[in-house]
Amino acid sequence: MKRLELNRSQKAIVLLSLAVIFLVSLEVKDYLEQPDNSVDLYQELAFAKDIEAAESLMLEGYEQHFKRASVEYMMRRDRRAFDIAQFTIIEFYDKTYLIETSPGTKQLHILNIEEAPEEVRVYFQELGEKVD
Repeated sequence: MKRLELNRSQKAIVLLSLAVIFLVSLEVKDYLEQPDNSVDLYQELAFAKDIEAAESLMLEGYEQHFKRASVEYMMRRDRRAFDIAQFTIIEFYDKTYLIETSPGTKQLHILNIEEAPEEVRVYFQELGEKVD
């Protein structure tokens, strides 16, 4: 078998290419490991190996909103969710709409659209203020 001879610049290009491939693969791995719907999110929380694995699902900068007791409740082996719903909240100045979408699907499909009652609207506005 004939050996391939590379000059210094060709070796640098090969090493740089391998480094780029490695870094891109880390980003792709991170992207693929994140849940992309509410069913996947529940499964990631419920079957996390430990509380730190569950906490790693928090968006960077929002870790202070992690509710340890709530996640521990979901992680208990004697507990199983009997329903998982997925909603999008769209707020206007005078109204808020709740759009129920299909949980566990790769593409969102609308199941229901409802105008939120005033007390629900206020609840989500206050919740959003806590996150900001």
